[in-house]
Parts: sequence; C-alpha cells; structure tokens
Amino acid sequence: MPILEVCQLRLKEGVSATDESLVKNLSAVRSIIKTNSQFYHCIEDPSLIYILGMWSTLQTHQNFLASPEGKKILGTQDDQLEFQWMLHMELDSMSSLPLDAPVMAIARLFIKDGKHVEEYNRIVKNHKSTIVGATEPYKVVDGWRCDSEPSKQEALMFTGWDTVDSHKAFIEKARENKEYASVRENYDGMEVRHARNMEG
Repeated sequence: MPILEVCQLRLKEGVSATDESLVKNLSAVRSIIKTNSQFYHCIEDPSLIYILGMWSTLQTHQNFLASPEGKKILGTQDDQLEFQWMLHMELDSMSSLPLDAPVMAIARLFIKDGKHVEEYNRIVKNHKSTIVGATEPYKVVDGWRCDSEPSKQEALMFTGWDTVDSHKAFIEKARENKEYASVRENYDGMEVRHARNMEG
C-alpha cells in the first residue's frame, strides 16, 4: 500500500507563504522526487505550512531522507523552512484527499491505548456517514499513522470545508449526539489545523 507523507514546516523569519521563490523551490523538489506533493498554508498559524506527498512505501521515503542525495535535494529549502514534524499514513492516492476543498482540516487524534482504539474505530464507523454528509461534495479520509512509536496510537482525519466556520458549526452540532461526542473520551489529546492550498 502506498503511503502519504504529512510534513509540517515553519517559515523562517522574513519568509512569507506568498513568496514566489518559496513555491518555486517546493515545486522544484516535487519535480525531482515525483511525489505529486501538495503545499498547504495553515490558517490558524500563518508561519506554518504542510507538505502532503505520496511514496510507494514508508521504507522508500526513509531511505530517501537518509541518503546523501535526499539531504542535498531538501537542503535547497534550508534558508526558508524549519522542520517541525513528519508522519505517514497508508493511502491509495493523493486523489483520495479533499484537495478541491477551499479549506482542508488536518486532524491528529492521539488515542489512548487498549480498548480505546477499538472504541474509537467503532464510533467513527457508526458516524462516518454523518461526517461525509456534512463535508459534501468534498472527500473524507481517515486512517492510522503507520510510523507511531511503540504503544502509541495516532488516528488521522482529513476533511474538506468551504470555510473554517462551517467546520466549527459541524463540530458544535455533532456534540448534540451523545455517542459521537463520547469519542473524545478515547483521546489523550488532539490537534486540528485548517489550511489552504498554496497553489490556488
């Protein structure tokens, strides 16, 4: 199964997400490594950007990162970007993501161990149609991080929205459903960010 790379980077001082040179550099790397990457700019924190890209396997990406060639290719961005974190999730293709949405929500859900994993899966399965209906016509993708530390479980969800407010309105309404709202009892924590495609 191919894997999706999600990488968060922070813009260095004096660099803006609208700088033509930034997108040019990101695009140049994309053309070399052929990951069909998409570049997103965080709405909540304008100093953050996300790179979403596809790799044939996790090992392929890890080998690239460890190689002298990989370090040289990515080194072209050192003057503009500072690495924050990276994670991977199994995904069939980039086209499964809500790339056509004006706003993409990227949710990281840190799930408690043991029975909480099963309970989280059950609740999400029961209410998936509600989430899909709320985000239409944009896609919904969820899965599990495949490079988590031992004994740690991280669920991921990508949803598309017209605006940040439309997502917030859905969350408020969803809280009225007691079972769906109870999914939070299975989290140790969560991080939700909204972002826009930097290439329009």
